[in-house]
Amino acid sequence: MAVLPASADPVPTMTASAALAPVALAPAALATVEVAPPANVELMGALTKGLAVANKPKPPPPPPPAPAPARASRDRSPAAVSPVTTGPKFARPSDGALTSVYGRRWGRLHAGIDLAAGSGSTIRAAAAGTVSSAGTESGYGRAVRIVHPDGTTTVYAHMSQLLVSTGQRVEAGAQVGQEGSTGRSTGPHLHFEVRVDGAPIDPLAWLRARGVGV
Repeated sequence: MAVLPASADPVPTMTASAALAPVALAPAALATVEVAPPANVELMGALTKGLAVANKPKPPPPPPPAPAPARASRDRSPAAVSPVTTGPKFARPSDGALTSVYGRRWGRLHAGIDLAAGSGSTIRAAAAGTVSSAGTESGYGRAVRIVHPDGTTTVYAHMSQLLVSTGQRVEAGAQVGQEGSTGRSTGPHLHFEVRVDGAPIDPLAWLRARGVGV
């Protein structure tokens, strides 16, 4: 066996007690290291979004609604109101009682009706029109004929006095004469006729159809 020579620098040996001795650390090594808590990403995102919404410029307020158009008043201006028609459109030609009707009488046509109120009583135009004749006629005595706008002619006979003249314009209810017994007559009364295209029709029906009671 070969014997190694002894080393010039002996290697220090560590005793067991030295190996187990505590190691002294510098104060700096013992300083506490602060670790930042993890950031809440969702919360930060919500706050950022909220700030952005809060700082967003507000739009201008909408314009006020246009006023509703004014409704037409029920009360029209005087210019738009139709003129009021005064007086009746049709009138009873006499206040007298009905003494004879339209139809066959004494073997011939009695072409009108007879109304008796007494001599001198008022005779009126049954409707507005123009006097086509006013004078004495055979059988009719003193008589007036009035032509109305629709072409109808009314006849007023046996009057004692005429109060209108040919060509005169008369309104419904206007006095045209006075009751008498001129012409072929047996006593004071008004003989009243209605003629359409020259042919006589029943005056009683014509008057009643226009709201005039006889």
